[in-house]
Amino acid sequence: MNTISHPIVNRRSANGFTLLEMVIVLALVGLALGGAMTLFITTSSERQLKGVKGDMELLAKRARSIAMVQQTPYAITFFEQSVRLSPLVEAGYTDDQLQERQDWEAEALNAGGPAPRFSPVRDTLAFDNFALSVRRWGSSNWVPMRGNDPQVWRFDPNGICEPMGVRVDFEDGWMEMEFHPLSASVQDSSMEAR
Repeated sequence: MNTISHPIVNRRSANGFTLLEMVIVLALVGLALGGAMTLFITTSSERQLKGVKGDMELLAKRARSIAMVQQTPYAITFFEQSVRLSPLVEAGYTDDQLQERQDWEAEALNAGGPAPRFSPVRDTLAFDNFALSVRRWGSSNWVPMRGNDPQVWRFDPNGICEPMGVRVDFEDGWMEMEFHPLSASVQDSSMEAR
């Protein structure tokens, strides 16, 4: 008997995809991209608020460290659109008053006065698109910064600072931070970003 073998043709082994498979893959890719874009858009304000949190925490730790090293009280002064690190004796100074003090220090040094052991450290963070408020220890109310009413946060040479809460309001959300009095780090924070 002669046996003739017929090759079995499997249509699934052909290269390529069906139209249905391509539509399903494109729909899944579209959903993933849509979700990623939504996540990216909503986190841009969250990212900015977290950046402010990092800057504030870094400035607070720096104030604490400088106060301990120089054995001089330092302060962070909150203004309406900025935050300034300076020695405590300069806390609350306006820009003009601070410039006058720096000029006076330079004149005293040029006149042969004794040089200070450490140069005063001064730094400013500008928050143009943010509104700042503070809450002192034992208070439940947030005090918004006004033009002529700066708030001072003190850092002592022994490494202790006043317990302080800072609220940052942004057009698309807000963040509240509570700072630890022994480490000047953020011990608790909450945020809402739209």
